[in-house]
Amino acid sequence: MLLDGEPFLLLVDHLRSIGRVPKLDLFLYTRGGATDAVWPLVCLLREFTDRLSVLVPFRAHSAGTMIALGADELVLGMLSELSPIDPTTGNQFNPADPTNPANRYGISVEDVTSYFRLAESQAKIKDEASRVEVFNQLTRRVHPLALGNVQRVYLQIRRLAERLLALHLDETSDKMLIENITKALTEEFYSHVHSISRREALPLLGSWARATTAGEEAAMTSLFESYASELELRVKFSLPDYMGTEPVRDLTIRGGFIDSTALSHIYQTHLRVMQRPALPPNIQVQIPPGAPLPLDPWVGRQYDFGLSASSWALNTGGI
Repeated sequence: MLLDGEPFLLLVDHLRSIGRVPKLDLFLYTRGGATDAVWPLVCLLREFTDRLSVLVPFRAHSAGTMIALGADELVLGMLSELSPIDPTTGNQFNPADPTNPANRYGISVEDVTSYFRLAESQAKIKDEASRVEVFNQLTRRVHPLALGNVQRVYLQIRRLAERLLALHLDETSDKMLIENITKALTEEFYSHVHSISRREALPLLGSWARATTAGEEAAMTSLFESYASELELRVKFSLPDYMGTEPVRDLTIRGGFIDSTALSHIYQTHLRVMQRPALPPNIQVQIPPGAPLPLDPWVGRQYDFGLSASSWALNTGGI
């Protein structure tokens, strides 16, 4: 699932159904989401327990990694992946896509800081006047307010990582560990899409993170496989194959689950997909008057999508 603030009240319902417990386990699989949702979510979870454990069966990327930073204990399996937490940000001042001016390019926070490091290390820029010129060159291509937004997010993401770690580490005695983790996850993996394996993560994070026991590995794998089956993570979806020769079909996409011992919610998107032929240029097809154009395999397709609903709902199916 992608993390955001929308299901916050649903999480409250789940936690209230459980009640306050000495130890709470969060089984987490996510490709990322809104970083603004991380701090409220972690604080909410910690209101209902004295010890928060995050179990990662496979991927907990980006905002998922940040949630893991707020856990008293992080349990990583053989397939577990964390990721860097250097976000891509954007606002109305970001550069426009020349092929579609309505779209704006996202700006990677670390790309901007790396630009200045590149100027210093490769161009050997050291004096203040040269640094100003490097900055001016950038502002000629990128709006200053877009760069201001980058700086805000740069500071926010580091401060948030430090605050999450300080929920369970000591800001004095563990100061160096907190700084090393924050610096590594924001700067030192060089790519936001780098997957941080268990082998890389454990030496970096320290004693509050650990590998699964044999029993835990088996249990986590079994539970994750149930979700992987429901979400069809191993299935490569092909829209042309799904549509076949039907002009209209309804499509339901499952995006995530929030499950506890008492409740289950599922995020679903319901679409109506319409397809029509897209004939190559200069191709003419003889058809009877009033008959639709053919949807034979050799004919290209164009698709239109009508959104019926996209929301969290009570799950009456199973996991």
